[in-house]
Amino acid sequence: MNRLLPLIATLVAAPASLHAAWPNGTFFTAPYGPGGTWNLYKTVDTTMTWTEAQSMAERSVDPLGKTGKPGHLVCIGSAAENMFVYQKVLGHYIWLGMSDNEKYGGKEAGSDRTKGWHWVTGEPVTFQAWRSMEPNEYLPTGEDAVAIESSGRWGDWAIGSDGQQMDFRNASMIEWETRSPGPVPGAERIRRVLPAKWRVDLSNNERNGPGDGPWTVMSVLGIQSFSIWTAVMDLQVRMSLLKDSTRRCQRVNYHVEYGISLAGGWTEVKDHPDFPMVKDTCAALHVAKVKLDKPGTWSINVHGDDYYAVRFPGHKWKSVSGLGGIDPLDPETMYFESESGDGNSIGVIDLPAGESTIEVLLVNRTADGMIQVLAAPGEHVLDGSTDQWRDPGHKAAGDLAWPGIGSKGWTVIRKDLPAGAKPMESLQDAMGLPASAPSVTAENVEKLNYIDSDGASDIKFSNPVEVPGDRPGAQDQFMVMAQAELVIPRDGLYQIGIYSDSKAALRIADQKWLRFVRDNTYKGKLEGDTIHVEDEDRNGNYGMLFGEVELKKGSYTIEALYVNLKSPCALSVFGAPAGYAPRLLAKDGGKIEPDIDGMPLVMPAAAK
Repeated sequence: MNRLLPLIATLVAAPASLHAAWPNGTFFTAPYGPGGTWNLYKTVDTTMTWTEAQSMAERSVDPLGKTGKPGHLVCIGSAAENMFVYQKVLGHYIWLGMSDNEKYGGKEAGSDRTKGWHWVTGEPVTFQAWRSMEPNEYLPTGEDAVAIESSGRWGDWAIGSDGQQMDFRNASMIEWETRSPGPVPGAERIRRVLPAKWRVDLSNNERNGPGDGPWTVMSVLGIQSFSIWTAVMDLQVRMSLLKDSTRRCQRVNYHVEYGISLAGGWTEVKDHPDFPMVKDTCAALHVAKVKLDKPGTWSINVHGDDYYAVRFPGHKWKSVSGLGGIDPLDPETMYFESESGDGNSIGVIDLPAGESTIEVLLVNRTADGMIQVLAAPGEHVLDGSTDQWRDPGHKAAGDLAWPGIGSKGWTVIRKDLPAGAKPMESLQDAMGLPASAPSVTAENVEKLNYIDSDGASDIKFSNPVEVPGDRPGAQDQFMVMAQAELVIPRDGLYQIGIYSDSKAALRIADQKWLRFVRDNTYKGKLEGDTIHVEDEDRNGNYGMLFGEVELKKGSYTIEALYVNLKSPCALSVFGAPAGYAPRLLAKDGGKIEPDIDGMPLVMPAAAK
């Protein structure tokens, strides 16, 4: 009998916490050491300050590997290791072995992500997963420690020593650098995410169940979704009992519950499956055949809630960006295993000419779920790296009318809070800044795609530039106003939006917004010709307001307003013909261009 099964049975029967977790004091071994060697880990759900947790770890000599090495707070080198820590420790927040405190090898970083942060082991910082507005050195006494927060993302915290607050106490994980060539005996070893072979082969084209389309789907309700691994084990057992229960669907782009209009995804998610998928625990395996005329590099863009995995059997991922990662025991599998309303990953893979199989697993753990799979030719690492994302199997629909900006570009004004003035708290405060406030004006700006040079934040579009008037060091309490001529090349429905880290508004003069396509802030407001949001927290996620508007061919005044209070900075304005991946609203960008086909899928003979 598998020695893990009794433990799994206990865990899946336990009440659900904020995320999956294992009992305090569980030892794990996993291949996250140099060159894929196996280190030893221990879960600690006793809450302590960062300094106390690191001190305890340093006093703990390797108990199983027999190396005699002291431990340390876990140091993370990949998205897979980050998800491993997040899933295994019972704690709302989890300390990491990272600091910008000089005592631990760091150097004061403030809100800079690229300088000063240091792993306690001295290993290079090759992976980071900051929340959108972190780090921010928010407390006046300093924040020299790092913890995993919601969705497996990071924030900086008070370290609990050197004058910094003592009342932040979190769970942690101890790591020992055993660097074993194989699993450390006596510890629970991690398993591969997907089985080498599914018990039911959905890749043949003979399973033509109800529905139509290139995807064959098998779904199971009431799945054991404590972790992606337990869900896969349960699915393997259940699918052999339900081997004739398959459906077909046109695309993997849906939300589980009806009426969830603001689900995640890079383009709008509006489908609902016609196969069994319900709120709370369920899973679905989707399989299709890709057929390419010639070999090439493709990028696969996945947004999901909660867990997902994507595999092209026989082909390894070249890279994965975003919140997901590559399975260290199976380089053919890209996956995400951290509860999130919009977990996102982009995998890059080389595919040969001819047929290849693609497998997409979705596991829904709590509340509503969703999945969106898009593909684009070439190598991309950001949602906004290309506007060529299409549903696999998409057929070009003639030509597309792209919104853009007129030949004068954007006029951008940045205003800083005058010395001695009351700090801004709202969009209205920003609009009320006096004409005498320190300001900088930039004209003939090609596109709005800004970032603070010393307060890096999440970005969605490639090559952001510094905000006009940017100075060395992170800056707070400023506003950005931008205005341009919006050019619409043809009558139709358009989806236009603004991306930011703080308070923001977007207005198309005298044109009424119809609805939100996406509102990542969950607090956006749509009022006449303006969409706006006053919330700057957003649960640590980036803020996107993406609205739909019907416009006639012609020109319109478009205005954007952004207010930075105390955080890193990012600002972009973008648009698309309704239903397509957006591009930045750029100078001379209002054009009609041909649509393109998506990644070609094989349509089963019975469904053609």
